[in-house]
Order: sequence, then structure tokens, then C-alpha cells
Amino acid sequence: MAELETEKPEFTTLTVFADKEEIGSYGPTGMSSDFMLNFIEDLTEVMGGNVNTVLRASNALSTDVDAAYDPVFAGVYDKQNSCQLNRGCVITKYTGARGKSGSNDASAELMALVTGIFDRNNVSWQIGELGAVDAGGGGTVALYIARFDINVVDLGVPILAMHSPFELAAKYDIYSLYRAVLAFYK
Repeated sequence: MAELETEKPEFTTLTVFADKEEIGSYGPTGMSSDFMLNFIEDLTEVMGGNVNTVLRASNALSTDVDAAYDPVFAGVYDKQNSCQLNRGCVITKYTGARGKSGSNDASAELMALVTGIFDRNNVSWQIGELGAVDAGGGGTVALYIARFDINVVDLGVPILAMHSPFELAAKYDIYSLYRAVLAFYK
């Protein structure tokens, strides 16, 4: 909805929907493929631009979910640094496992840009992390976006009991994510 509701943005906006994230983003519709790069190349060529210039000047949000603090399994979380339900969308500077292995690590400049946009637009947000080293963890598709020299940070919704038969998300956090993406696009 944020993409559809963005009218006359200062910069070109693009929303990419991909699948296969849970199995490594493989296949022609996963982010490890080049379908996004090919689309940007085609669009840039039609507009008479240089694709490398476009990619280097781009900023992106990789929207996925983040594990919310779960007191039932408190041992795999750092309570002081974990996201919580009903506190807004969650920005995760880096993802991956075993520390920062197999991850993207957003720059301080991009973090300041994105959080500044959210603050100016009264978007509720919180900082997240993916759990205790070697106990929690995971990653999203940000690393596949970053490989094209695009500045990217993870932004998503806190999920309680992620990957269980009964996951929970807060309506407020989902709405905050919508407002965050809308503010970023505008």
C-alpha cells in the first residue's frame, strides 16, 4: 500500500516482492537471482541512465520480520536489545549468524538517514537484533541487495514465537511498518 499511495516522489521508488527466503532465496523469484538487477538495468537503459550510478545512489529497506523477545525462551535473547511487540517496526543494523557472518551490516550514515526520516514523520520504531550469538540468529535478503552496491538496512515487524505453529504479530507494529515505508518513499 505504501508504494501505491506514494504520489510524485522526489526519487524513483521500487517495491520488490520475492519468495524462497526460507530456503536461501534460490530460484528465479528469489533474491539470490538477478531478476531485480535485470529490471533496474532495463529501467535505467530506457531512461538513458547509467546502471552503476543508479545502484550506487540507491537506498533500500529489506522488509522482513524480527524475533520479538520471548520470556518463555529468554535464554536466546538479550532482553535489553531485543525488539518487543507493540513498540513499532524494528530496524536491525545487521543480521546473520555467528556474529555477523553471512549478513549485511548497514552503514551508520544509512541508519541515521532512515531513523531521521522516521523521527520527522512520527513513525514508531525500535532497534532489534536476532538473538544470542550462536543461539538466535538468522538473516534476511539484505545481503543479496547489498551485493549490487545498494545501501540497505533491515526493517520489519517483531514476531513472537517465530517459526512456531502459532506466531504472533501486533497490529500496531504492522501499521508502523506501513507508515515507515510510506515515509521512506516520500
